Amino acid sequence: MTPADTQDSDLSALAAEAGIAEHWTDARQRPRRLSPDTLKALLAALALPAESRQDIRDSRQRLAAQAADALPPLLVTRCNEPAQLPGAAHGPYRIVCESGRVIDGDIRSDAGGQPFLIAPDEPGYHRLSLESGDATLAVAPRQAPGLADLTGAADPRCWGVSAQVYSLRQDACAALPRTHGFGDFGALRELAVAAAEQGADVLAISPVHAMFSAQPERCSPYSPSSRLFLNVLYAAPAAVLGQEALARALAGVAPAELGALDGLDLIDWPGAAAQRLHLLRALHQQFASGAPAALRQRYARFCAARGQALRDHALFESLHAARRKQDGAVQPWAQWPAGLRDPASAEVRRYAQDHPLEVDFHQFAQWLASENLAAAHAAGRAAGMRVGLLADLAVGDSPDGSHAWSRQADLMPRISIGAPPDIYNPLGQNWGLTAFSPRALHANGYAAFIDMLRASLAHTGGLRIDHILGMARLWLVPDGASPGEGAYLRYPLETLLALTALEAWRHRACAIGENLGTVPEGFDQRLKDNGLLGMNVLWFMRQAPDARPGPDAPAGFTNPAEWPAEAVAMTTTHDLPTLRGWWAERDIDWRVRLNLLGVDEDENSLRQGRAIDRGLLTQALDDASETPSKEAPLPALLRFVSSCLCPLLLVPMEDVAGVLDQPNLPGTIDTHPNWRQRLPLSIRATFADPAAQERLDAARTGRRRP
Repeated sequence: MTPADTQDSDLSALAAEAGIAEHWTDARQRPRRLSPDTLKALLAALALPAESRQDIRDSRQRLAAQAADALPPLLVTRCNEPAQLPGAAHGPYRIVCESGRVIDGDIRSDAGGQPFLIAPDEPGYHRLSLESGDATLAVAPRQAPGLADLTGAADPRCWGVSAQVYSLRQDACAALPRTHGFGDFGALRELAVAAAEQGADVLAISPVHAMFSAQPERCSPYSPSSRLFLNVLYAAPAAVLGQEALARALAGVAPAELGALDGLDLIDWPGAAAQRLHLLRALHQQFASGAPAALRQRYARFCAARGQALRDHALFESLHAARRKQDGAVQPWAQWPAGLRDPASAEVRRYAQDHPLEVDFHQFAQWLASENLAAAHAAGRAAGMRVGLLADLAVGDSPDGSHAWSRQADLMPRISIGAPPDIYNPLGQNWGLTAFSPRALHANGYAAFIDMLRASLAHTGGLRIDHILGMARLWLVPDGASPGEGAYLRYPLETLLALTALEAWRHRACAIGENLGTVPEGFDQRLKDNGLLGMNVLWFMRQAPDARPGPDAPAGFTNPAEWPAEAVAMTTTHDLPTLRGWWAERDIDWRVRLNLLGVDEDENSLRQGRAIDRGLLTQALDDASETPSKEAPLPALLRFVSSCLCPLLLVPMEDVAGVLDQPNLPGTIDTHPNWRQRLPLSIRATFADPAAQERLDAARTGRRRP
């Protein structure tokens, strides 16, 4: 074997030990192998240099030492189950539980000589002391709380609605519209109460993570600046500061100006955001000059609780707005002067000292948003919802955002999350989002992951985790490479699921995983074992080949009685056609117009296929008609999905309102009005509409409440 062959072999070994899949199979079942350049780029992002044989040897030694000997800051296990310890662990141990209970014992070894101890029977983050050092012992329950736990029903058949927060409309209040160009947390509170009055137990919402105040045109909620904080544009300040304070802050703003923004079908994000930020700044000035003592105390408690993370986010928001080029474009933080790229630098500290009110403003706006979200959840619960708000957790953050700046050690530098090539995306996808480093997660006690879960569960009754398949593996693309040159990186699935179950238990919340796409074998069972629900979406519930009438027969729609029960039933998602849009081929219209067809697709075959599918779905509905109706039979479709045995049905507000277009069309940015569409009627008017009530009645048909 030549030296080059030896180095390639060692590189392959290092990649395998680091969790990188060098060999994989594409959507056409063709074997693929990563290039050495891709392997080296991913290893470098994992802080495992591999440019030379010596680099590779050193990196392998570091991995081996980490796996064998070191006591990590966090050990994750389950109640009453063995917790494996480092190989050198021996002697006595002490566990101080969160409850104050103290457990003493001696470390034991299994048949293979692996040291272990039996975890306590109470979930929580407990303190473990060994002769070799201390660690936190995270003890997860066997499962996250289920809907039976949260509702008290032995066989729950709940239902709820899902909404894009920005899409909501409210009726005018006095001389001013309640919403100023987009829906906010005030509108969300109204929807929570209205949905509860209709009998809903859940209100699922689009991600409300922190965005970029200096760039409101960046409106995709799945490309946030930070998942640790909230979108301050959603703050509804009157609910916290009072209507009188709002009126003073709006003095000089013409009601017609706000009404014009609110009357648009598509949101003018720059214009509407400018108005909302102007309002928040005016309110901050009032607050700083003399707010009531009780409010100031609430604000102080919020800042103390969120600590340095909040201050860092506020600093980023302030710096991001300040670092503008001459043409007005906002400068990414990677292009800032070196001193400003480090949040702990003297330059950043000086900036904070020189701009205290600006930094405080961004903390103040976060406080308002947090109070509003908590109030919306509480209002829904008080009105009768047994679960309340269901948050949505995006799969990553923007690389030029607040989290990437303030917590750089959490992430893999110069790497983006994406998807491998498939039949519909033959070039693959690069989503332009950051990825946690699994090595950094382990070394830092999974703090970044836990903080993210806690932020999302703080004011909600549940959490939907976008692309939960990423807990097992992520497709990662090095900077400068094409999406097809990426690779799968393995993540510690069992650990991440256990921590998810533990945080859900601590917050008394349910957890749902978006498990659509190519699901690894056994993955859905792992979700079930951990008490997490998957997702059943109508469009994907098709007959398996052995259930079809013939080998060449098209895949009909599966009877809802046969849908997997450990999942949430849904008519559609934000990335898929609405019921009305699917029936009318609206998604095909857009794909043809924007040239988004796959290599093996053409317009005629797509429309013929949809016509066949309409017929198959009509048959599945037990419709007596021989041919599908021209208009989408929305009540029949909702009744069909509602009849499944799933513990929860979610109906998008777009389907309640009979909307044609979907909120987002994948593969587009500004050629389709993504994340800008508003519902046609106000919340009250929507629920008062007889057609909407007929759809809601159909959705409730298969659901029941005591």
